[in-house]
Amino acid sequence: MIAKLLKYRKVTLLFFVMAVVLGVFNIFTLKQRENPEVEITYAMVKTVYPGASPEKVEQFVTRPLEDKIKEISGIKVLTSTSAANVSVIQVELKSDTDIRRAWDSLRQKVQSAQGDLPADAQQPEVNDDLSKIAAQILHFVVDTPEELEALRTTMDSWKKQLATVPGVSNVEVVGLPEQEVAITLDTEKLDTLRLPWGIVAQSLKNKHDRVPLGTVDKGAKQYYVNMGGEWKSAEDIANTELLGLPPGSALKIKDVADVKLRSKKKEVSILHKGKPVLDLVINSEKGTDVPSLQKRIDTKVAELEPKLPANVKIESLFTQKESLDHLFNELGRELLMGILSVIVVCSLGLTFGTSLIVALAIPVSITIGFIPVEAMGIDLNQITIVALVIVLGILVDDAIVVNDNIQRRLQLGDDPATASLEGSRDVAISILTATIATAAAFLPLFFLQGNIGSFIRPLPVVISLSLAASMAMSLTIVPIFRQWVGERRLRRKGSKAEPTKAAGGAPGSEGTETPGLLGKPIARLSAFYGKQIHRFLRRPLLTGLAALLLGTSAFGLMPLLGVQYFPPAEKEEMLIDFKLPSGRQFAETEFTIRKAAAWMEEQPGVRFVSAYAGRTAPHFYYTEADQTGISIGQLFVKVDMKQLNTKAAVVQWREQLKAMFPSDVEITPRELEQGPPVGAPIALRISGSELSELRQISADVQAMLKDIPGTISVTDDVGEAMNTYEVEPDPAKLNVFGVNEKELSTTLRIATEGLEVSEMQKGEDLIDVTLYAKMRSSDPLETMKKMYVSTQKGGTVQMRELGDIRTSQMIKSIHHRDQTRTITVRSYTQDRLADDIVKDLQAKLGSYNVPAGYSIQFGGENEERNEAFASIGKLSVIVILLIYIIMVMQFYSLSIPLLILSTVYLAAGGAIIGLFLSGSPIGFMALMGLVSLAGIVVRNGIILIEFIEQARERGLPLYEAVAEAGKARLRPILLTTATAIGGLLPMTIMGGNLWRPMGITIISGLLYSTMLTLIVVPSLFVILQKWRDKRSAKAGKAVHP
Repeated sequence: MIAKLLKYRKVTLLFFVMAVVLGVFNIFTLKQRENPEVEITYAMVKTVYPGASPEKVEQFVTRPLEDKIKEISGIKVLTSTSAANVSVIQVELKSDTDIRRAWDSLRQKVQSAQGDLPADAQQPEVNDDLSKIAAQILHFVVDTPEELEALRTTMDSWKKQLATVPGVSNVEVVGLPEQEVAITLDTEKLDTLRLPWGIVAQSLKNKHDRVPLGTVDKGAKQYYVNMGGEWKSAEDIANTELLGLPPGSALKIKDVADVKLRSKKKEVSILHKGKPVLDLVINSEKGTDVPSLQKRIDTKVAELEPKLPANVKIESLFTQKESLDHLFNELGRELLMGILSVIVVCSLGLTFGTSLIVALAIPVSITIGFIPVEAMGIDLNQITIVALVIVLGILVDDAIVVNDNIQRRLQLGDDPATASLEGSRDVAISILTATIATAAAFLPLFFLQGNIGSFIRPLPVVISLSLAASMAMSLTIVPIFRQWVGERRLRRKGSKAEPTKAAGGAPGSEGTETPGLLGKPIARLSAFYGKQIHRFLRRPLLTGLAALLLGTSAFGLMPLLGVQYFPPAEKEEMLIDFKLPSGRQFAETEFTIRKAAAWMEEQPGVRFVSAYAGRTAPHFYYTEADQTGISIGQLFVKVDMKQLNTKAAVVQWREQLKAMFPSDVEITPRELEQGPPVGAPIALRISGSELSELRQISADVQAMLKDIPGTISVTDDVGEAMNTYEVEPDPAKLNVFGVNEKELSTTLRIATEGLEVSEMQKGEDLIDVTLYAKMRSSDPLETMKKMYVSTQKGGTVQMRELGDIRTSQMIKSIHHRDQTRTITVRSYTQDRLADDIVKDLQAKLGSYNVPAGYSIQFGGENEERNEAFASIGKLSVIVILLIYIIMVMQFYSLSIPLLILSTVYLAAGGAIIGLFLSGSPIGFMALMGLVSLAGIVVRNGIILIEFIEQARERGLPLYEAVAEAGKARLRPILLTTATAIGGLLPMTIMGGNLWRPMGITIISGLLYSTMLTLIVVPSLFVILQKWRDKRSAKAGKAVHP
């Protein structure tokens, strides 16, 4: 095969050029995004049950739905929250589940459970599209809050037009309450007339509730029958006649109520640089190319912006494109520096011409490797680029090995054609084995399950494809080039008979002089190695044991290394979370957020602050999630990374902000997360049946956590109890007056949050029509007591005659995990790793007496990390087995592959030393580095053993064969190690805290294993061969000298 490729080299080169052109085209047309697209295995079921307490929501809504949903196969975890008025159930699937089929089944189960829900409960909403991330968030800034309402028509128009942009999935308006027709009942007038509120509601329903009138035929035509008289405005509703009045009475709704079209109660407020804001959140479709989408959005915004009112200014809070450009600029710089480093390293041991052709392996391999990438569903993202950085130094390994062996052949006297052909053939099997072994080390990552699998999957694909392309290039382009250069030199000399002894094969390099800037030092090192290796081979057992002991000692550093799943993201965006105690009014949340934002804007290194009260910032980053609630808020802080140390700022801001507000306000400044979202790094789940016992255990665990250094913002998901008015109806009185509890509860609803009784069409929108009770005084309790309730006998009775209303407290929410009541205690960390804090907490829990029937489990980073590490552990075993099987097939030996695998063990020891000296913790990326090492370090061992076997086949004695192979492989081993390190060095130094541990792991492992491989592998081979010879001698077989 190689002979034919060299013979028809013009055709070979043509195919390579065509492949490179196709690869370049694919690279430039690949979709770009910051992170790989992760298949979301979550769905949410939300059910509103107006006026119900958390206990009632749990009993009548959450439990019936959970019972049905649990029947779906493939569920990993089922969690739920039952709060006042609403049930939220989250379904997480196992990673190997058919997601589309599971969500279809979920809808069917929810629909079948509707018959078991209370009549007043609204239809459950199933949302399986939780992966939407904003492509851009636009601020519409005005001077006063009153101006926001005037933007309603503008926002509707922008929303509709931006939704038509290709690649936009939907557009949301945030910060503008929905409209409603509010009918505020004059309770004093109703008292005077002794009219119950129900008469107003019934009159509205009779006017609004209609059945479709169908069609009629007349001749050859068909006519649809419609009824006029529908409400067009709040005035139409106000003029609706009240029905069921005593004879002779005639009243309209406006006679007993105030009717207005208005915005609903304000529960969200947004400020940008201190000014009121509305947000327009533009979400992208799945699989959309970010730069082209942003270009289309910018075009549409530029078209719409001139039509904005003069008092409105647009500012961009966030764009994926800006974040993507920043990331790609950094990674692109590291990739380019890596390429330059590899070229420089190659020039140290090769001539200029040869180093260029060897370095050509990088762009050729990358571009050809990218040909099938798009078809495999992979786009251009940070994992793809980092895969290129990792493989950068390895791509030239095969070219260096082939080039070095051709050079060796030339120095032995072969003509250029023979040297190129036979030099390639000599190492072809070794290169093939080494390439497959390296790919085998990465390929199992392709099968990692869950979010982490989706996140890391592009890495093994890109590396494997690039390695395959590199192998093909090294066995074709390199020998073609060396043959062409050698023959050209001979033609210039005018003699084809004279053998070439030029070391580098490039024009002008003649004789036996070693090539490259460091040619002579490497030659002297090779001569020194040749002398010293004989000393080690005299005591191979001692040498091998000493090296293995040295490698083993490195593992003693393991307990001294910290453990961290993923480090924080080094981004310009930072968040500060606020949580006020339950029962506080929205106005207090708004005041807190406004005050904090004003202070933050004055801090050094802060570019701007956007403040959200009543919710968090829209979903702009893949590890974040939208949250709403009148007692929560969040500051979106954009910082200048050159002026601000974000890690130190988190600590400083927390202390200073805590001093500004009451101690019961939870304040958590934080950097964005990396990797799969885990929320708070420390989480404990306390499960059991009784809420009182659960809350007591939660309080105990929180106290333990607060005593451990390094914990901040310790809280649970139940929070403080909420203030309530407890209505205790007297059953006897209800029976006497003929009042049922439904009538009683709906009356109370009117006096509190209002009762939706109908809808009005306004353009394309449906507007809620809601009944409210006018407060008689500042005391809402008095209003509730004086409300009239309709009786089944046709009369009315005041609330105060039916029972008692007193102040009380109730639990804010009830949480389930797999249908069991569960409270989750969470904590963030400061100046300590989460793993160290968990160990301290486990020691405290060891002496804690957990009541029977209750359990405490660790979640958070600890759970996610253990799952991921367990998967990587299993895959590591598979990696070693695959590599072992591949080497067994090459050497037809069970023992030689074990000998080569010893280099993996040594490399792991070196990696641990590197992590220890650099102060880096063991995390997911460090483990990725260890898996990568397994494939990289065996390459040298495979080719070294192959050379020893070839020397033995030529009849050389054992010690001489081992020494000669070691000398022959010294220069390429040093060069391939140096290029691998050179390629990774820029990412390790400048790549941030996400990729640095991986770079340190690979570099230190390579350095350590390379130094020992040149001594350990020959020594162990001698031991193995002597053992083989003894067995052969006992069997009466001839023994090779």
